[in-house]
Amino acid sequence: MNLDKQGPAPSADLAAPGEWTMEITHQANQYIATLACRNIVMCRISLARSDAADEAAARTALADKSRRWVRDYLARLPTA
Repeated sequence: MNLDKQGPAPSADLAAPGEWTMEITHQANQYIATLACRNIVMCRISLARSDAADEAAARTALADKSRRWVRDYLARLPTA
């Protein structure tokens, strides 16, 4: 799945599976990505910005970090 609504994953191996979603919130000087799998929150990743970065740039950066987190999480799951 493409976690960043503004653009595609940079490469196919970084694309997150379709059941994963990312919501962005902005609080004070940080943007927070909430990652969920099948509507269950699995992780929150924040990006602290002291400058006036726009949400699109923050979303792209957080989507990249989120894709990597999902890939690492899925790699740690035991196989049946």
